[in-house]
Amino acid sequence: MDTTPLIHIRTRLLAILCILLVVGLATCSSPNTPTPESQTPPPTITPTPPPLGHPAHPLVIGFVPDDPTARQAEAQALASALSERTMLSVQTRLFESYRSLLEGLEKGSVHAAFLPPLTYIEAHEKGLAQVELLANHFGVYFYGSMFLANAESNFTRYFDPATNRSTAPAETALQQLADLRPCWVEPTSIAGYLLPAALLKHHHIETLPGVIAQTPSAVVRALYIKGICDFGATFAISGDPRTASNVLGDLPDAEQRVIILWQTEPIIPNLNVSFHPQVSTVLRNAVAQSLSEIAGETELNTVLTSLNNGYAIQAFKRVDDSVYDPLRETLSVLSLDLMDLLGR
Repeated sequence: MDTTPLIHIRTRLLAILCILLVVGLATCSSPNTPTPESQTPPPTITPTPPPLGHPAHPLVIGFVPDDPTARQAEAQALASALSERTMLSVQTRLFESYRSLLEGLEKGSVHAAFLPPLTYIEAHEKGLAQVELLANHFGVYFYGSMFLANAESNFTRYFDPATNRSTAPAETALQQLADLRPCWVEPTSIAGYLLPAALLKHHHIETLPGVIAQTPSAVVRALYIKGICDFGATFAISGDPRTASNVLGDLPDAEQRVIILWQTEPIIPNLNVSFHPQVSTVLRNAVAQSLSEIAGETELNTVLTSLNNGYAIQAFKRVDDSVYDPLRETLSVLSLDLMDLLGR
């Protein structure tokens, strides 16, 4: 019997079965077969920013001179001197106001600044400044206030000129000023209004509305001639407005006619050099040391004075924030908005 047709049929059936098996397997596996995903790009490498003091990231010191445009050459001279001494890239930047300077500290575009006391306290409270250096001005690092009166007034004097010290606490010495009229320098003057007014308020001593004399010399003149106010307040310890040349020129006996009734302790810090808290100790030390050297060099000291509106700096010393505590505590009774007192 011929079996060839059977063989052909079997072969065809086997082929058909293989095809069906392949198609079936493909159909069954296709829903579970993962589709190729797009390749994940390699992570981007963020370059490390240059350290502060690098030429690409200079340390910037801020000033608020009276005329920024006219002080550019001096600012550049100071920056060059500091860069040379510290081996860092240091720049100076001049601002029109202390408000804009504080904004620079907040943005991180300024890293250090020369700040007066109330401006520093505000910047420190905002976490923008940490004092490093305090300036010696007229031989002292701190100053205070004194209460003055005409020698012919019936006041008890609680001050010893021989020792330049008060002889009684404020509560005792200032009670005699109750219900009398003061002469103040101006409402933003720390020594000529804010500090003495705070002391009076702290001891519950009420006075009549004050006369704003505008200058310490004008306070002395008002008391000298009498009839304008009963007592006055001006700066003390860093000098004596009674002996100023513009007073002694026509009032040579002013020191005898206008007497000191009582004087505070020196609790007002002078101008300071502060750094943003994020500036490293190494950089602070380098800049502070160089500024201390510069203060002792006549030519560069003149530059410092000019950039600080004629504020003469004889030297610097290292201090910490605690030196501001006595002033903070005394002024706290006035509930001041320090943003209104920037520059003081």
